[in-house]
Amino acid sequence: MAAQDQYNDAFKQTQDTLTSTFDAWTRAFQQGLSQLPGAVPVDPAQVIDQVFEFAATLLNVQREFAKQLVASSTATAEALRNSAK
Repeated sequence: MAAQDQYNDAFKQTQDTLTSTFDAWTRAFQQGLSQLPGAVPVDPAQVIDQVFEFAATLLNVQREFAKQLVASSTATAEALRNSAK
């Protein structure tokens, strides 16, 4: 299995876990709100916006991690090259 396929599989598993967790959290939150007097129902559009904002944040964090990983790997490879000379 190619590294990209492994990464995609891991990301999909993470995404599925986050989706399940968010669904459970949303259900629990809605149940809690429904028990309060004068409770306001959850706005689905707002929930969607929050989910996508979270996904965008997660993607940005992954982008920065990838950049740091490449920078670190490049620096290590350069140091190894220099020490071999």
